[in-house]
Amino acid sequence: MTARTPDVPCVAALPDSAGGASVRTKPARPRRALDWNAKLRPDMQPRVVTDRRRGDRLLLPTPLLVAAELLAVPAGRTLTMSQLRARLALRHDADRTCPLMTGMFAKIIAGAVADDLDHQRTERWPIWRLVGDDGCISRDWPLDALYRATRLRAEGVKLGRKGDHWQVLEPGIAA
Repeated sequence: MTARTPDVPCVAALPDSAGGASVRTKPARPRRALDWNAKLRPDMQPRVVTDRRRGDRLLLPTPLLVAAELLAVPAGRTLTMSQLRARLALRHDADRTCPLMTGMFAKIIAGAVADDLDHQRTERWPIWRLVGDDGCISRDWPLDALYRATRLRAEGVKLGRKGDHWQVLEPGIAA
């Protein structure tokens, strides 16, 4: 197993013209902006596989499948991640939906919506209606938590604070 090193510039000692050693660093590589739309992968198809550990049927969703389920949530309602996974599994005749893939794809959708807002386009999916199982709005997504809380409040959803997180007071009341 290899050890991970911190992301710091490489420092190399090079001979100086005066005979001593000088220190020079590599120029930092410019960070490329993430292309969230490329991560939507419209060519990807959902699959139902047999989970070897549990022996049940596991749905491997796609980003656009998760996005389509969000479109079904009416304004003023929210959907928890567990409810989202249960709905997807039911629609695709599976016992459950992969929680890891569902979470990653929700984050990708949030990034695509953030890109829409950055380019002054209308949001394609109401990702602000998706909350954690405890009703908290994730702060780790590319779309600002304050923006999502503001959108929920504008739709009539009651919000409070739980520590430094926004929390829906009645999570998962989607029809």
